[in-house]
Amino acid sequence: MLSLSLAVGCGAAPPPSDPWQGTREAAQRAMRLVRERHPSQARYLQTLLQHAEAVTAVESSAPFWRRTPGRAEAAWLRVASAAAKSVRDFRREVDAARMGYLAAQEATSLAMQRAQQQIRETGLSRREAAAFARATASQEAAFRLAELGDWEGATRAMNQAREAALLVHQAWSELHSRFTDPALRRQWQHWANETIAHSRRDGSTVILVDKLNRRLDLYRGGVLVRSYPAELGANGLRRKQHSGDRATPEGIYRVVDLKSGHRTKYYKALLIDYPNEDDRARFEAARRRGAIPWRVGIGSLIEIHGAGGEGRDWTDGCVALTNQDMDEVFAASRLGTLVTIVGTYGR
Repeated sequence: MLSLSLAVGCGAAPPPSDPWQGTREAAQRAMRLVRERHPSQARYLQTLLQHAEAVTAVESSAPFWRRTPGRAEAAWLRVASAAAKSVRDFRREVDAARMGYLAAQEATSLAMQRAQQQIRETGLSRREAAAFARATASQEAAFRLAELGDWEGATRAMNQAREAALLVHQAWSELHSRFTDPALRRQWQHWANETIAHSRRDGSTVILVDKLNRRLDLYRGGVLVRSYPAELGANGLRRKQHSGDRATPEGIYRVVDLKSGHRTKYYKALLIDYPNEDDRARFEAARRRGAIPWRVGIGSLIEIHGAGGEGRDWTDGCVALTNQDMDEVFAASRLGTLVTIVGTYGR
């Protein structure tokens, strides 16, 4: 009775612990880690794991004289080795993807900063504004994907943002390319020199507008008297071609009317004789080439006027000054005052 009670009280001996449980769990973690990115690798690990389980079951149930020493250990070693390699490769790939994203982010950040400055430039169209909006949306999407750890998706979105931002820069570069054209710069400088020489010869007051620098210069007797900040047409850096293009013309003109009071809605205004003969000849040539539709006119009513000071190019092609500056320019002007508008010039 004593021996029976001891046997019942102590119970059966506990089964031996599973020596492969840690390897099994490591393989399962590896499968979960790589399944989404590399499903075939996860299936391979699953196959190795099933094989190791089967070999272990066979070996443990076979009589000791039919067992193959080291067979189960070798199967589990293959599982452990493959799982470790899968994790290393996965982490290496993720690190590379993250570094690729960071490189794309840096390049895109520079492109976006440049585009943000250039999008304010006069003469850029709705196409460029839409491109900048796309760039902003793609960049924000990239940030969200990066927070989720989707480095490849974040990189794609970041590259899309950079490509859209580059469209803004390309348009800006195209717009500004004319200001580095040697022939145009020589022509503009020649016009400016002629205008200043005219002022020097007869002591008259003349007006020079530098479009690139958004500046109106007032000369008297060939000497620069005063410079004023100027605002142009909404497409002011382009040369005016026809009515409605909102570009500011370039050429040598004269004041043909001085307006004030109820005669202008822009405080005070100097009407110039655009279009002159050169403008008309260029317009007709462009229309014959098909560059300007026949139904479109050449335009008129280009003025230097007040109501400026907005800090942006906004007119339909005129040159705008603040009312205070316009008072000075208006007082210095007469019918016939020379007004020369150039892309840019050196003074």
